[in-house]
Amino acid sequence: MRHFVIALFLLTLTFNIGHSQITGNLFDGNGFSIMPSINYITSSSIQLNSSSNNIIEQNTTEDLTGGIGYGISIKKMFGEDIIFGFSTEYIRIEDNDLSYRVFNGASTVNLKVKETIWAVPVEISAYYKLPRFAEEFGLYLGGGIGVYFGDRERQILNIKTETKSTEQALNFHIATGAEYRIFRSLSAVFEVTFREGEYGVVSEFPTDRVNVNGTQYEIQQEYDSKIFLDGLKLGLGLNYYFN
Repeated sequence: MRHFVIALFLLTLTFNIGHSQITGNLFDGNGFSIMPSINYITSSSIQLNSSSNNIIEQNTTEDLTGGIGYGISIKKMFGEDIIFGFSTEYIRIEDNDLSYRVFNGASTVNLKVKETIWAVPVEISAYYKLPRFAEEFGLYLGGGIGVYFGDRERQILNIKTETKSTEQALNFHIATGAEYRIFRSLSAVFEVTFREGEYGVVSEFPTDRVNVNGTQYEIQQEYDSKIFLDGLKLGLGLNYYFN
């Protein structure tokens, strides 16, 4: 909810700034553009047992650190104000700072856990170019839908989960961006996107026990998890225009 409020605030601020300036457009015409970008995803989380009948297990989540993604976008302009876009991205987030407490009678130990998630969002978007801020500077806002293809790997000691199946879901996003023209056909772009990216992964360890200093501990073997990329995406890119 906090990220959603931030995103709406950014969209409102962008809209108000844009409408307070002289009407115009940064780039005119009906051409298209291509933009490679590097992105920072602020947060993600894993719902470990999404299909469990136990409400406590079902609501157990792990919060992961942020991560870096690399993307590419293709946009087509229609008239002076409307842009339609297609984008995809490769995201990898790895977190080594998690732990898992296990028991064997009176003996207990905290095991170090490593979580790795991969995701490839495929998204379509529509944008509205706001009245220009200055001759070389423009703002836009928009949103769209997408599907996330992804995987997850959980590692405890030297054993890793194996994926049995994955599931995709339809996701929505909203975005706002600023664009500064460097040359006639090249611009630098900063974009902020809020999205509720989600996909499911069913996986399991090859065993339900681990050995620590000669003592056997039972671990959860099967996982029916949901992965959420539910933070902000902060992107920097170079947009090249073909007219």
